Amino acid sequence: MSRASLLLSALTAEPTTTSDLYDRIGYATLTRVGLIPYESFRAELAALATLGKAVSGTAEDGSTTWRLPGQNATEAEASPS
Repeated sequence: MSRASLLLSALTAEPTTTSDLYDRIGYATLTRVGLIPYESFRAELAALATLGKAVSGTAEDGSTTWRLPGQNATEAEASPS
């Protein structure tokens, strides 16, 4: 499984923080694909967002969230600032 497909399979329509995704995928799987450094993991998510395959946002606490594109966004993400 590629890094991109692994990350995309962990994303849903619901925004999820970077830390929660890291935990959801798990250390053993992240080791297999070479994404243990948190910065590498986050950079891979950012690359998916640049390609339009993931959407990033910001949670109320300031943490970065990620979700699949084309899904229902929360009102906060959907409304203009």
